[in-house]
Amino acid sequence: MSRTVSIFYHASILAVSFVCGVICFHIIGSANAESFVLYIEPRLAGDKQSIFRLVLPVIVSVGIILLLATHHFLKIFIRVTVAMRATFFGFSSVFLLQKLEAFWLYTIWWFPFQLIYCILLLVLCNLLVPAWAKRRIGKQVSGQSIMLNFIALFIIMVAEFIVISYVLP
Repeated sequence: MSRTVSIFYHASILAVSFVCGVICFHIIGSANAESFVLYIEPRLAGDKQSIFRLVLPVIVSVGIILLLATHHFLKIFIRVTVAMRATFFGFSSVFLLQKLEAFWLYTIWWFPFQLIYCILLLVLCNLLVPAWAKRRIGKQVSGQSIMLNFIALFIIMVAEFIVISYVLP
């Protein structure tokens, strides 16, 4: 029962944050949103891709999550990092879908990889600071499960680089 509640809790974080990003895009308008989206994620403009631009958003998100997990009072904000990433995911998804020529870019690259990143970051959050579990917050988690999460993040980054470099024109 505890796992089911946790899955619904994390799925609702992703869904609500994504929808909030869509609503924010419509409130701000496409003219103002384009400069914001391209400032945060210049890869969406079709610029030359670099490994640094690929790794930076993931490293920053993981770094913030690890930083928040180290302090007792900041642990309540750990899922906010993933919610903000999912909000930008929804915001930039509407931006890409509004550009008709970017449909395949969205379908092949942006949506699947950003969704997987958000899910893996939520799993990392749950490993470091469990939402509803029988163990107490702060109890040691096996390093093997955290290492598997980092390996999965690395595999997804490599797959994203392959898709961006070789599959998409």
